[in-house]
Amino acid sequence: MAVGNLLSSLRLAGALCPLLIGLLVSGQAAAQAQAPAPAGGGAAAAANADCKKLPGGNAPVQRMARLEGGMSVRNLELTYFGKPLYALTDSDIAYLRTLWPECGTYEDALAEQIAAKLRTLISDAKGARQDSLDWISSVQKDIATLKPGEESIRKIHDLWQEMLNREYEMLPGDLQYLAKKLSDKREELYTSQQQRQRTLVNPFDPGAPETRSIRE
Repeated sequence: MAVGNLLSSLRLAGALCPLLIGLLVSGQAAAQAQAPAPAGGGAAAAANADCKKLPGGNAPVQRMARLEGGMSVRNLELTYFGKPLYALTDSDIAYLRTLWPECGTYEDALAEQIAAKLRTLISDAKGARQDSLDWISSVQKDIATLKPGEESIRKIHDLWQEMLNREYEMLPGDLQYLAKKLSDKREELYTSQQQRQRTLVNPFDPGAPETRSIRE
């Protein structure tokens, strides 16, 4: 009887072994399938690398998102994500919108708000700067036609004042460029006027005769 029970137990164990092995193998396969992919490849690796670039500048984008109006053109020189704001494209801002939540910088809703406001601020400031660049181009054409004279010099001074009034509608480099153009033209006009005045005087003119009293 005992021998018969032992043989039955051995047969049952032999039948169960393949089943147990199969379950173990399938369990290991499932665990491997659920395990995260190792770092170092694909979009995840790119995102992780880009997280290190945040903020990558001095532009306070979260405070900028709370601005009621627009921003000065001068702020376009502030940098974020390793670029000046004027160089950030719509594609860059869309990428930042998805990157911020992934990197834990801003929550999804706040990231959407900041991205939308940043896009508007940069677009409006770029438009204002383009208006100034168009004006600078027009000024260059105007001063090229100026002839020596008091009226032309007054024109240069008026344009200089207008340039100062537009100071915050252009980048510092734009202002310096136009200031040099106006300064060079002013010097040219002054020099030409002085030469013209000298040539109007006859070099052989002895000048007014000396008058003497009849008592002398």
